[in-house]
Amino acid sequence: MILSADSLRILSALSLRTKRSFYGTRHGSHRSLRRGHGMEFAEYRTYEVGDNPRAIDWNLYGRSDKLYSKRFLEEENVAVYIIIDGSRSITHPALREKWDCARYLALATSYIALASHDMVTISILGGATSCKYSGGRSYGHIQDFLHTETQRLDRNSNEVIDLKREAQLLASRLAFPGICIFISDFLYPHDLVYEMFSHLRARNLELHAVQVLGKDDVSPVYGGDSALYVDSETGEGRELDVGPRALEQYNELLQAHNESIRLIIGGQGASFVQVALDPTRSVEVSAVTAVTSMGIFV
Repeated sequence: MILSADSLRILSALSLRTKRSFYGTRHGSHRSLRRGHGMEFAEYRTYEVGDNPRAIDWNLYGRSDKLYSKRFLEEENVAVYIIIDGSRSITHPALREKWDCARYLALATSYIALASHDMVTISILGGATSCKYSGGRSYGHIQDFLHTETQRLDRNSNEVIDLKREAQLLASRLAFPGICIFISDFLYPHDLVYEMFSHLRARNLELHAVQVLGKDDVSPVYGGDSALYVDSETGEGRELDVGPRALEQYNELLQAHNESIRLIIGGQGASFVQVALDPTRSVEVSAVTAVTSMGIFV
């Protein structure tokens, strides 16, 4: 899976914007909390022995007869964490379009972040490892990682993941504050979503959520009379009568659920973007369009 030339052209015009400043680990393109020798003025402080004489404001000295040093905001990189839901409702082979969209979202956001010299960490809930990348050449390694993870998920398509435990463990491993982009369908209980984002918020992260809904999530196939439906998460089957009224009720419940999820995530200080996959356009186009509407890429 690769991003097309048209998608890369759109993404190349974008850059990552943070709502607040973070400490970085190396020089980058974002304002840091650290004071140093950047381009943006931060403050004055009384000159002390050992300060760089070139930082002295001689004009201010002429007016006050006191020596003051200029301090500037450093420009450093930002830690960007991309978390992908690895549960079966999004990774099951029968639901491939949702997983493909999640991969395109990860590739697109990584491409922009790497171009800004940021450190990108990609984690899959239920995955064995979190991989870190930096530098433009890492883009190909991210493609390889997502391809390998797809194969692993296909082999373990019947595995049930404890999302609460996975999110807690993942949050505990995040080394630096930064930006976190959480990609999921969020088709699970409200209290679970709240707990997952609470763990992430406690790590001093700027949070952004992207909800991916497949065509069958938004417009389930009308099965006529009674039919057996299988829960992709638990594997449990149940015979249901799915008629026009049942589908209408389903749509009402889905809208209510999504609105509740939006409010819960917003209450944790996170932004929320929804991607409802449309058969009239490709999964890649849907993913790139979602990225351009996230508000952190300008």
